[in-house]
Formats: sequence, C-alpha cells, structure tokens
Amino acid sequence: MDRTKKIILISLVSLVVVGLTTAIIIRVVRKRKLGSVKIKNKNPKKILIVGDSQSAIQNASGGKITYTYPNILREKLDDKGVSIDVLALGGKTTDWMKKNLPSKLENKKYDRVIIYGGGNDTSNASIPLEKTLNNIQYMVDMARENGADAFVNLGYKVEGKFGDIDILPVGRPANLLTSKEQWIPYVEKRKELQKLIPKKINNANFIPVYDLQSKTTDGIHPTSSGHKIVADKVYDSIVKKY
Repeated sequence: MDRTKKIILISLVSLVVVGLTTAIIIRVVRKRKLGSVKIKNKNPKKILIVGDSQSAIQNASGGKITYTYPNILREKLDDKGVSIDVLALGGKTTDWMKKNLPSKLENKKYDRVIIYGGGNDTSNASIPLEKTLNNIQYMVDMARENGADAFVNLGYKVEGKFGDIDILPVGRPANLLTSKEQWIPYVEKRKELQKLIPKKINNANFIPVYDLQSKTTDGIHPTSSGHKIVADKVYDSIVKKY
C-alpha cells in the first residue's frame, strides 16, 4: 500500500473513531440529563418533600390533610425506618419553596430531597418559565450541597379533563377567567414546563410523568385514590429502583 493510500485509510479510521466517541459522549450526557445521576445515599432514612398543594399534609391554618401521597409514603416506608418531612403549602410557587428550603436543610440532614413544584407558577402569567426552572435548579443544587440526592417530580400527564378543557379548574387563575377556552394558554404553559424540566435541570434524578387515570376532581389535584397512584410512582422512583 503506497503512502497516499495509507494516509487516506488512517484519516478515514480517525474520522470513524472520532464520530463514535462523540456519539458515545452525547449519549452519556443525554442519559445523565434524563435522570441517571449517581446516587450517593443508597439506603435513605430521611426524606424531605418540597412542594405545593400536590404534596401538602396541612393547610395554611395548620389543619391536617391526611390523604395526600406523603402520608401514604410514610405508611409504605415505616417498616424500613424511613422518616419523611414535608415543606409544602397550597397555592405556593417555587419562589416560596426556594426561600423556605434553606432553613429546613439547616435543621436536619436529609438523604433525599424531592422537589415537586411549578404548577402555581404556570397559573401565573407574570412568572416566566425561565424563572421557575432557575428556582428548581437552585433547590436541586442546595439539596446536593447539603449531601442529599435530588429528585424532581415531573407530575401527572396533562391531558383528559384538564387538558381538553372539559372543566374549568378551581383556584388562580380560573377564578379570574370568564370562559374555559381562556384556560388553554395556562395548560400549554404547564405542558411546556413538564417538557423542559428534564432537559434543563442538571444533577437531578426525575420521577417520570405518570397517569392519574382521571382520578382528579378538578383536573389538577388528585383524589385520594389518585394520591395512591402518585405514592406508588414516587416510591418506585426514589426507593424501589435503588
């Protein structure tokens, strides 16, 4: 084989190797971004759930809410010696979560922090998705800095009664709207946030989108049986999987 042919062959092989290496790197990066971050705490004993009405176990007056998924998780994990704390109140945005998380992390060292927020952000036209994503990333980073594995709950599949606008959900901004069609932009904003979180949030594992199977009274909040679905999905993602 003459010198020219050897150079051409070596060049072609090099191109193939570079191409394969690049493809592997891209796949690894994508896999990590989609929720394959290495877990530090293999046997979690202390879990913190951060959120809004989807995760709340009490109302603003301190009254207990017993049917939501954190309570169901507590029952499922009780025999494993796992404790679950909740930082969540109905109607709160990710700004509230971001501001209240530091004091919670200062008082106790958690193995895992589950962040489930953004729904109230998307119901507020003045809050851009970029701000919501930045707040979630901030909480993920804060959890990791405190030694916890960070999980972000992507929430329920936005469709059915809610997505089709067969009903007008309660609460802000529904109480300000005059027709069901006016709710559509908020639905689309919620869908967009759900798509962006696994693409934009780094160093977190994700609880995949789940189907509430129409077990919701207002298209947003699960019924008690809907919360059992949520509890099972969270359990499978943060405990059983590892």
